[in-house]
Amino acid sequence: MQSAFAVIALPIGLVLVAVSVVTAALYTPYTTSRVDTAITAFIGVTLQLGSLVATSSAVLFVFGSLGFVGLDVPLLVQVVLAYAASHLTIYVACLKVTSLQERPMDPGVVLASGPLRFLRSDPGEPAVDDS
Repeated sequence: MQSAFAVIALPIGLVLVAVSVVTAALYTPYTTSRVDTAITAFIGVTLQLGSLVATSSAVLFVFGSLGFVGLDVPLLVQVVLAYAASHLTIYVACLKVTSLQERPMDPGVVLASGPLRFLRSDPGEPAVDDS
C-alpha cells in the first residue's frame, strides 16, 4: 500500500506544482480584486499541496527502497526528514513563484533566456548564450 501511494502520488504532486507554476507565469495579479485574490489563492494552494504530496511520496519511496535493501530507518527519523524536506521544498517553491510574479511576463525576456529560448518563433535571431 505504501509503494502504491509513492508511485501514484508523485506524478499527481508534480502535476499540481506544474499547474501552479504555469498559472503564475501566465497571470500576474496587480490588484486586490476577487479574481486576482482567487487566482493567487489557487496558485498558493496548488503549489503547497503539490509540493507536499510530491515530497512526501519521494521520501516514502527513498525510505521504502532503503527498507527493501535491509536498512531500516526508525519512523521518527523518517517523519522528521519528511517534515523538513516538505517545508524546505514549499519555502523555496514559494520564493521562486514570487520572484516569477515580480515582473510582468515579457515574452522577449522570457524566451531569450532559460529553457524557453528554444521555443522562439524567429529562427533568424542568434541563440543567446547563457554562460
